[in-house]
Amino acid sequence: MKELNKLANELKKLWETMWPIILAVVLAFLVGALLLLMIGDNPLLAYKTMFNGAFGSSNRIAETVVKATALMIMALGTSIAFRCQIWNIGGEGQFVIGVILALAIGLNVNLPPALLFPLTFIAAFIGGGLWGSIASYLKVKFNASEVITTIMLNYVANYFLAWLIRGPMMDPAGHNFPQTPLLADSLHLPILLKGTRLNFGLVIGLLLALIVYYLWKTPFGFSVLLTGESQEVARYSGLDVSKTVLLTMFISAGFAGLCGWVEVFGIHYRLLDDISVGYGNLAVVIALLGNLNPIGILFASFFFSALIVGGNTMQRMQGIPFSIVDVIQGLVIIFVISRFVFQKWGDKLASRNI
Repeated sequence: MKELNKLANELKKLWETMWPIILAVVLAFLVGALLLLMIGDNPLLAYKTMFNGAFGSSNRIAETVVKATALMIMALGTSIAFRCQIWNIGGEGQFVIGVILALAIGLNVNLPPALLFPLTFIAAFIGGGLWGSIASYLKVKFNASEVITTIMLNYVANYFLAWLIRGPMMDPAGHNFPQTPLLADSLHLPILLKGTRLNFGLVIGLLLALIVYYLWKTPFGFSVLLTGESQEVARYSGLDVSKTVLLTMFISAGFAGLCGWVEVFGIHYRLLDDISVGYGNLAVVIALLGNLNPIGILFASFFFSALIVGGNTMQRMQGIPFSIVDVIQGLVIIFVISRFVFQKWGDKLASRNI
């Protein structure tokens, strides 16, 4: 009975957190409909096409889930850093470095698949984590802004990837196309739904969400939250703040590396230019939209994935610019942020009336 009451309370808190976000989404779609009317398009037909593009068949649903999985893993990692008040904007670079290390091992190390497969998984986590640790070390040692350093490291990682796939890791049978050789079939993530690209990465993503959910109930999770609330209080409590920041950023960036692992080992099976396709930027939005909560992030990831997959179909079928999807995404963010602004104004007015 106690467990049921706890679950009911958590669901109630989740609903209290999520209903303003749902309202923001509805308002964003209403404004988007007005914009569609202004450019001479039928919003009902456009949204119907978008919905069918994301959910109209088993294959389309699978594509939506596949993209949502990668977004969710990246956003989970971002949320870990954000809870510690570390603004990790470098998910894209951590994605790239993690998967470079994993693929280098997968292509060059001669081990049985039963050993090589988990080794690449660990390598992706460590590669992403170490890349993110550069920014956290600079923050701890020199008080450098992690926003700037993580963004700069994104460029370094992407240029490094561009050099590798045109040089040392280039597929010799690829007719000078910038890509690596394909992974062996034994290193591909198993397909969950035959005839689609839905793979075992979904299971891994859900397990990672469960791990993050229980992370905040552990002593380490509490130390992360306390450091995020106030580093001074954390120090007076006896916590090693520098160690907490370094470890938190390592885990956060490691999740980005795992996102790359799932994307390459489950879908592409090789490295390509722009492999991260802006996941890092979207992860920031999804983490905030999900209120840094694993369950909220799961739903937010699915929503943004449906927008992207459905928006591509809407563009192909109706000739409506994909930029309308970007507008809706931006409006959702604006309305969510506005909620906090109005809430602060309300608190100020209430305090004056007391």
